Amino acid sequence: MATPYDDFLLRVQQPAQYTGGEWNAVAKDHAAVDLTFALAFPDTYAIGMSHLGLAILYDVLNRQPHIAAERAFLPRPDMQAQMAARSLPLASLETHTPLAAFDAVGFSLQYEMCYTNVLAMLALAGIPLRATERGHDGPLIVAGGPGALAPEPLAPFIDLFAVGDGEEMVLTLAEAIRSTRGLPRAERLAAIVRSAPCFYAPSLYRDERDPHGAFLGLRPLAAGVPPVIRRAVVDDLDAAAYPERPLVPLVETVHDRITLEILRGCTQGCRFCQAGMTRRPVRARSVERLRQIACAAYDATGHSEISLASLSSSDHPELRALIAALAAAFEPRGVNLSLSSLRVDDQLSDLPALVRGVRKAGLTIAPEAARDALRRRINKNINTDDLLRGARQAYEQGWRAIKLYFMIGLPGETDDDVDAIVDLAHEVSAQRGGRGGEVNVSVSSFVPKPHTPFQWEPMDEPEVLHAKQARIRSRARGRRVRFKFHNVERSQIEGVLSRGDRRVAEALHRAWQLGAQLDAWDEHFHPPLWRQAFEEAGVRPTDHAGRRWAEDEALPWDHIDAGVTKRFLLAEKHRAERGETTPDCRLSVCPNCGACVRAKPGPP
Repeated sequence: MATPYDDFLLRVQQPAQYTGGEWNAVAKDHAAVDLTFALAFPDTYAIGMSHLGLAILYDVLNRQPHIAAERAFLPRPDMQAQMAARSLPLASLETHTPLAAFDAVGFSLQYEMCYTNVLAMLALAGIPLRATERGHDGPLIVAGGPGALAPEPLAPFIDLFAVGDGEEMVLTLAEAIRSTRGLPRAERLAAIVRSAPCFYAPSLYRDERDPHGAFLGLRPLAAGVPPVIRRAVVDDLDAAAYPERPLVPLVETVHDRITLEILRGCTQGCRFCQAGMTRRPVRARSVERLRQIACAAYDATGHSEISLASLSSSDHPELRALIAALAAAFEPRGVNLSLSSLRVDDQLSDLPALVRGVRKAGLTIAPEAARDALRRRINKNINTDDLLRGARQAYEQGWRAIKLYFMIGLPGETDDDVDAIVDLAHEVSAQRGGRGGEVNVSVSSFVPKPHTPFQWEPMDEPEVLHAKQARIRSRARGRRVRFKFHNVERSQIEGVLSRGDRRVAEALHRAWQLGAQLDAWDEHFHPPLWRQAFEEAGVRPTDHAGRRWAEDEALPWDHIDAGVTKRFLLAEKHRAERGETTPDCRLSVCPNCGACVRAKPGPP
């Protein structure tokens, strides 16, 4: 396939990521469709092509004969330089159409540290960064994903946020964009937000503050604009669209495999986990539907691995039957099943024995805290004895390595909790006997997230987190247990962007102007740029990430209804302070979180 880049493609790394033409890609004649939609993933091809949400939206939109959906990713810096030297704008992969020529450009906000990438892609496309600078004829800039649950740091740059399950509302969005074409931008946005309760147009709301600058809330500026935006929810996963002909990437990606989403939602109730709180209720795909999807995807791609994906795969009500069915279908074909995370209970002893084809390279266990008392506080309902027993069973069943996830800086943490991380990691290794088993320990920093019981809690200052990391390093011993730490400065910036308001947008813009992008990549992350941006924008990171918020304080994300009620989150916060756990509602009484009562589809 000819591309605008043919003259210089061999001068950049992995040139095939810019050509398009992948197996199962869909390229339509724009003159024969009513709507063109660019799905823009704000990271590189290798990351974005592994993201299931992008694949789902691509499939849902392109099933409609009147819609052309195409993909765009952030080029790597070497490609950006080549494009800039030739004044080439960012274009789609399917038809190499400039993004500025599409009816809509939709960004997937999966991680706060990709926000500068959004600005970079807009600039590369020649689209004005700020919504107020765009004319009536340009594309609408839309954003969804987890970032839409606390969208204010991106509010000046995005025309419309879509909140909730994308496959539930994307066709309603597409029709609203098509039917309002030609209207002045403000009228158009008002009409779209009235079409479904899951759409949020920041320009239609005023950021209100008291005389001292304290945030009071967002107020609608037009009649009929809803004061609260409610997430869209897929009720029935079996009935929901799912890509049965996924694209086959042209270069190696982070996940070269078929991804089967077996379950959506989680009611384990970890109090730090935004995904677990905001993706309720739990919905499962049936064994037969999953088998159908897997067989179709294998026939269309030839991938040699199938990954069973969800927030908590162990909670699928028919997991044993599912693994047995997939093993029967794919073991004869030499296809591996990947099941990396299991709950620490009897499943570890009997599930792996069901099938030889389950890949056993590494098992992930996420205790998050190393002592039972702190785990009770964060509502991680496993105890140390069960964890060690589970590790021993995993080694016995053939797993070669165990990966442990811990956090430092959790509310209520003590020095003893930090020390116990090293002790527990070595105890896990000892369960294999002999010289011990291989254990890889990932230590991240607690970042308070909106719509969680810990959304009011402060984040540790960087110097405190550095000291805790040093404490762990000083106690680590041996070569069988390896520790890896998340970058503290990156975590603090994540906290600022996570709990930020519209004032943080100025720091985000300035960071991009100074050269920040690809901030999730170690080789491209430059903390001094962010420190300068915060200072020049008058944003103190402590005001957003590092302070304790009052329980009656207006929060910058209060206008987003993510499903669980604020009353429930406060009750969970208080239970955490008392060291009390809340059982999984599927196995106990309903805690009245609100998600099931209000889980209705976004579009009317």
